[in-house]
Amino acid sequence: MFKDLSNSDEHSNKSQHEIITPYKVGVLLLIKEYCLNIPKAINERRDFCIVALKIIQAPDMDISSLLTMLNNPDYVLQRFSRNLEIECNHLLKTGIEGLLELFDALTRLIKPSQEHPLSSSHSLCRSSVLGLYVRRLIVFFEQLSFSEVAQLYDAFVKNYKKQTNNNDLNTTTTRLSKSLYNNNKFQQTNVWDARQAELLVAQQAHALQTDEHKAMPPGELQKLVRELLRSNPHYAEAHYLSYLNCLRVNEYCGAIDSLYHCFDRLAPLDNRTHIDDRTKTFRYAALNLASLHGQFNNNDVAKNALKEAIMMAQEAGDNICLQLANAWMYHLSDDNKGQLIERSVGKANSLGITHTTSLSLISSAHDYSMKGKNPVYIFQMLVKSDVLNCQHSMMDLMSMSYMEKSALWSYYGKFEMSILNSQLLLLHNCGDKKQYMFNGTSTCQAVVNLANAFVQLGEYKIVDVIFNHAKNRFPNEPSNKIWMLHKQLYEFTKMMRHDRLIDAEFIANQISSLDPLESKFCLAEVSLAKGDYPNGLNYIDDIELFKNLNPQNRVRAMILSSQMISSSVQPGDGTSGTKSIVLLNHALEICTKNYLSYYEAIVKMHLANIQLTIGMPNQALNVIDDAIINILSHGGWFDQARAFVLYAKCLIATAPKFGNKRKLVIQNSIKYLVKAQINYHKVEAFGRLKNTLYLLSMFYNEIDFKNERNQVAFEYRQLDQQYPTKTNAIMLY
Repeated sequence: MFKDLSNSDEHSNKSQHEIITPYKVGVLLLIKEYCLNIPKAINERRDFCIVALKIIQAPDMDISSLLTMLNNPDYVLQRFSRNLEIECNHLLKTGIEGLLELFDALTRLIKPSQEHPLSSSHSLCRSSVLGLYVRRLIVFFEQLSFSEVAQLYDAFVKNYKKQTNNNDLNTTTTRLSKSLYNNNKFQQTNVWDARQAELLVAQQAHALQTDEHKAMPPGELQKLVRELLRSNPHYAEAHYLSYLNCLRVNEYCGAIDSLYHCFDRLAPLDNRTHIDDRTKTFRYAALNLASLHGQFNNNDVAKNALKEAIMMAQEAGDNICLQLANAWMYHLSDDNKGQLIERSVGKANSLGITHTTSLSLISSAHDYSMKGKNPVYIFQMLVKSDVLNCQHSMMDLMSMSYMEKSALWSYYGKFEMSILNSQLLLLHNCGDKKQYMFNGTSTCQAVVNLANAFVQLGEYKIVDVIFNHAKNRFPNEPSNKIWMLHKQLYEFTKMMRHDRLIDAEFIANQISSLDPLESKFCLAEVSLAKGDYPNGLNYIDDIELFKNLNPQNRVRAMILSSQMISSSVQPGDGTSGTKSIVLLNHALEICTKNYLSYYEAIVKMHLANIQLTIGMPNQALNVIDDAIINILSHGGWFDQARAFVLYAKCLIATAPKFGNKRKLVIQNSIKYLVKAQINYHKVEAFGRLKNTLYLLSMFYNEIDFKNERNQVAFEYRQLDQQYPTKTNAIMLY
């Protein structure tokens, strides 16, 4: 949330009074018994520390549940369970006097150490967790009247007698929250006081925003919210926790209702004296509402809410709210985005809003990359963001910066650097200090990047393992959309390489629900492979109608369009070749302008292929020599295999017609075709592999290598029987 809810007067002035319940009396009896029992084994001390932290953070239970926890076989606290029962029976016999003796004994335990010259080990440290807990309850107990003490004793007697009448303690065990225990279910009888609720809400909200798999499941967390609201009906933070929980499952109605309820309980009171206090809740409510609509892509509604927040922030002179609104404005807007980001960076830096400053620097780097700015300047901006992130330990933006670097390196065609940054991000989120992990969308994208790298290497079993890990680690919105999309793209790539075009088309249509643009690209590739060129060109036209198409996607569309134009006519047609070359030259210009080095090499390979088909092999070979190094340095096995095949074709096309020189060239070409064969086999590109085997058999036959020719022909036949395909694009790169 953009505003600390505790800043409101209702929350800052709320009563700190705590109700002493029979459960808390039972906990105090346990603490006293532990401190007075001097001989304790090391495993008893360890288990008691673990259990003590749980029971003081847990909701109020009955005494039977407390005894059941102590009798748990996972702990060696059965001795203290028996002593606790003895103390409870003693308290029942001594009455109110026994209750007073309990608090007197606790007071003696927490006296300063100078009053204990022997420094006995059973004394309770005043500044420890248990010491603070006991001192707090002593203070509130001393404020009780005699009648209230009598009521507390009667409640304890009733609670304990209920336990003694129950023969099976395990059936009454109350399940505690996942963040406190390893169980997930809650019973209707749990009672949460303000501090326990505040701690649990803070834990769950932090987990949802940084490391979701540590949070409770959505259904269990919603049950917890309802339970918290039964104990504290006016607890606004519980509604905000419900809002975050609804967002993770993409539930719009529940999210907006929870947000409304949250700010209803923060509504200003009529007796406030400061005008700013009256409007502060309203403007931050509008800002959070804009954030909600923005996350559900209701951009027009979100902008209206932002305008309302900006108007109220300007009236109150709240510069921080204005900068937060400005950050959302450039996120939602397409026009003048660069100016809005620059303004946000300067103003947020002057106001000391480091989170917004760093986020704006990352957004500015992304925006400049789409506009073709120099990569050196862009990475310098990301370094400035890294400095702020490290200085202020902003884990979410550290991860975002790593992921932005990875995306930029991939965009510029340096895939090894992209994978390196993804690995650095994952390394940053592992090690001994796992409590500081950030498992947001950037981490999910890093996991997916590794999967994509293994797809390029043909390691499909490893890819399946990685996607299963992503499915378990990121089950909810918005991260699950990332791995779901890339898993579908992986399946599509695999089907295309297997030449299973019907299955590939089915997957391409499914992708439309996750990414309509990528779905159009996939459908265009399927149409190209099927030879349905008019339909493929229609998909290309649809792609060009998309708003804010980035340079990389424009180049992809031009490459597909040139392939369809060159494939729709007979090889050697000069007119189609000229059209394709003009289109590819335009794509090459875009690549050069935007520093897209890998796509520049891919475009050159397509240019060389068209030059080869229209009878210009020497020019094609020169172009390949310029581009193939980039392909071999940064491309996957599939792209490298395509480059080897095209290079071998150009060598043969430029070789002499007869003589030993031609034989030497053919032998050299065979070496490249064998490398292509190995690479195609690794990625299971069976159609391309059969084309390569066909070329190999022709070359072996020409130089009279009959055994090798027969072996290759046999492999071709076996492959054709296992994977029958009808490849009609043998002339494509």
